[in-house]
Formats: sequence, C-alpha cells, structure tokens
Amino acid sequence: MQYSELSPTIRKILEALPDPVAHEAAAPMLPRECYTSPEFFEFERTVVFPRSWVCVGREEQIPKAGDFLAPKIGIEPLLVVRRGDGTIGAMSAICRHRGLVIATEAGSTGRAFRCPLHYWTFDLHGNFMGAPYLESREDHECLRENSKLPEVRLENWHGFLFVNLDPDAAPLAPSLAKVEPFWANYEDADLVAVPPTPGDTPLPWNWKVHAENFTDAYHPEFVHRGTHDFAPSVHDEGGVVFTPMSGTDNAIVRTVPLMQADGGMTDAGWGPEAAFPAIETLSPEQRKRLTFVLIPPSMTIIFAPGAVAYQLITPVGAEATLASNDRVTAGGWLLPRSTRERNDFADRAATVREGAKKIWLQDIPVNLGIQAGKKSRFTPDDAHYVPLETTLIQFNAWLLRAYRAAVPSP
Repeated sequence: MQYSELSPTIRKILEALPDPVAHEAAAPMLPRECYTSPEFFEFERTVVFPRSWVCVGREEQIPKAGDFLAPKIGIEPLLVVRRGDGTIGAMSAICRHRGLVIATEAGSTGRAFRCPLHYWTFDLHGNFMGAPYLESREDHECLRENSKLPEVRLENWHGFLFVNLDPDAAPLAPSLAKVEPFWANYEDADLVAVPPTPGDTPLPWNWKVHAENFTDAYHPEFVHRGTHDFAPSVHDEGGVVFTPMSGTDNAIVRTVPLMQADGGMTDAGWGPEAAFPAIETLSPEQRKRLTFVLIPPSMTIIFAPGAVAYQLITPVGAEATLASNDRVTAGGWLLPRSTRERNDFADRAATVREGAKKIWLQDIPVNLGIQAGKKSRFTPDDAHYVPLETTLIQFNAWLLRAYRAAVPSP
C-alpha cells in the first residue's frame, strides 16, 4: 500500500507518531488513537499484521500427514499442514475457483483438501488435483499449471510455527537471536507441549494494552502484591534485568529473580512450592529466575524453572483481543515428559491455573482502566516513562518500525 492510498484519518495518526531513539531502539508513548480507532485497527489488520511474523501454534498439534491448522492472519485465512514427507507448509485457504474458504477450523484431511462448494481438490502442497465434470484434458492441465494455492512463508522456531504473508520479510530466526540463550538446557529435558485452549471470548481492550500489561515490570510491584512478591522487579540484591534491543529485534525480554530456587506457580501466584517440579537440566541460575519474552504481535513466553509457558494473542478489533493461555483459558506449556506423565498432572495443572487466574484477576481492572483512559482527551501523548518501563519503550519502538515499514512515508 502506498502512503497516498491511506485515508486522512490514518495519515493523521501516522504523522503524529513520535520519533524513535535510534541508538536505544526505544520510543515514547504512541497517540491514544492507536488504541481506540477502529480505522487504525483495520490498518494494522490489513497492512501491518500480514507483514509480521505471527505464531499460529505448535508442530505437535499437527503430528500426522494431512493434519492442519486453519489460522487467520489479518483478514487472510490460511492452511498450515503436515505434508506427506513430514515437512510443514503454509498456504492460502482460498479456493482457486470461486474463492470459498476451504477450511476454517483445524482438522485432518488425509491426502488432499477439498473445497466444499464444487469439490475442487488440492494436494497437501496446494497443487490442483482435480474437479468434477471437467470436460477436457486441456482444462485439467491448465488448472494444474495455474491454480495452485499460493504458498505462504513459514518458519519453525523451537517447535513454534510462525507465518508471514510478506515474501520479502527478513527471516524470523535472526530477529529472535536474543532469546536463544534462554532456551539453553530446556530442550535437553525432553519437552512436550500442552497447547493452550483457544480463547473464544474477546477481551474488551486493544491488543497493545494486553501486550504492555505482560511486558511491564513496573506494575507487578503494586497491582500484584501478594501474587508476584516472590518474583520482584525491585529487590535489594538485584531486581529486573532488561535485555538491550536493536532495530531488528522481534523480541522484548526482561528477567526477574525468584526469592528461592525452583519456585514457580502455586495456587496463590508465584511462590516457593511450585506445582510443576523444577527441570533438572537447568543451570542453578536458571532455577532462580523468570524470563518474560514478548514477540509481537502474537505471542508471549515465560521461562520458569518448571516449565516454559506461552500465550497466543489474536487481535480481533480495536477493543477486542483473544488470549489463549493458562490465565485466561487453560494450558500453554512446554514441560518435561516426566512431568506431563505424572499421575497427579491434572491436579498440578489445575493448581497452576488457579494461581495464574489470581494474577489475571488483578490485571483485568487495570487493562479495562487503561483502555477507558485512552479515550480521554486528557490522556497524555508525551508521558514520562520510568526505568522500570524500559520494555514499554522497546515495544513502542517495535510498533513504530512495523507501522513505518508497512507504509513508508512519502
């Protein structure tokens, strides 16, 4: 999309964006309309998200040939499928005949996808296979050459499946290099996935409010008293550590200490008697910290001594966000197989959900209040951030980069 094609409303918002601090990959607060304008959300959904690397699930969710996910990136329905040779690919879910969406829910299709309208079929690589009542061999050959489902870029990062509709986008893995050290020793523990239950009830706030709440190291000291004290951002012996961010990073990372080794989620929040046992392959340092990773616009990760917890975020409106995680729905963990196979795993998982829910219930009024405040004429556009909000200015920098890359200024 060219800048001249944008509506006056979107151009006005983009022109009001602050300037980033290049050497710090940081930026001040964005205009409040970025959080409230339905028109700006449509700009994000149709122009920004398709150019971003979006996590759509885990490879374990499609273990057999023909198993597939049916995500939607922005307004584009996709198919992410395990092929006969074991590889995973992504392609458009739009039939090349009349444009019907071939599938809207995950499932298993065997050897081919069949459009429900006229039974046109496509193999697991998107190649046209056949259609009823084709009268000539020439028609069939022409369709085989010209009716392949368009391929979409996919990267498998530690088992997480990311897609990007931009054929010219920079590769994902290098942009997440800063996260690699935190994976050390986890994958030696024979991790298995417990995917999150998909969220189906939109949360009434903008997706950026949701992401900011996750990455903010300032608010746990006040909002989460009693549930987050065991993992403080401020402590006499050292608190939160922020990972520097470059202009090409797709991850925002902070680490906080645990007051005692091998702690984790309890039924009361973060505490010493973790429901999930500590992973034995981790280093002593890893067993005394939590690492929070935001990969906008679609996911978050928490590295804890007993598990890797992850969340999938799906923006569906200017004030509507779907979240799938152990706080809002259920699941969203990578765990040692030994933990997953314990006889009491269901009870332990329920304990984690109970503690996570207590934290979540503290976050809800804050998110609602921030979303309401974004509509006020008195909300400052030049708010002063404190050092504990370093990840927020890093997230703002990511947003500015995404907006400006999507539509370069004239």
